[in-house]
Amino acid sequence: MKEAIANAGVFNLIIIFVIVLILLFIGSLSYSRGFKAKNKILEEIEKDQGYTSDTEARIDDWLGNIGYRVNTGLNSNSDDCPASAEGNGGSHGKLVSGSALYQYCVYEFDTCTSGSDNSKCGKYYRVIAYMYFDIPLLGGLLKIPVNGESVIFNEITS
Repeated sequence: MKEAIANAGVFNLIIIFVIVLILLFIGSLSYSRGFKAKNKILEEIEKDQGYTSDTEARIDDWLGNIGYRVNTGLNSNSDDCPASAEGNGGSHGKLVSGSALYQYCVYEFDTCTSGSDNSKCGKYYRVIAYMYFDIPLLGGLLKIPVNGESVIFNEITS
């Protein structure tokens, strides 16, 4: 009888170990997908040196290909994307896009102020994508934001 109890304990440890490994695997997939989405959005913005409708179309196509979470309509992006965001040096950025199809936010910041040096004058973008963890037994969705910023695009004046 002693061996049966010891085997049950070892079997429970193996089950817990397998569950932890599965959770780590699922977490790494969500982590990878969230950071890939953020980096691709920034790459497309930097390629066009701004956020345009063509940029948004390419981003939405790519997000669909990698299996990024689709906005189901149960929650709107207005909850996730406030109208403005705090930037570096206390500047405020305006919301350029809160995608209707996918859940990500793009903010535009203007670094030009009155009396500023024109060589440092321009705009940059901040992107917020999300890592998603569905927790079925708890009935919840855990969303972790992933932030990133583009380079500053200088406007050349002659």
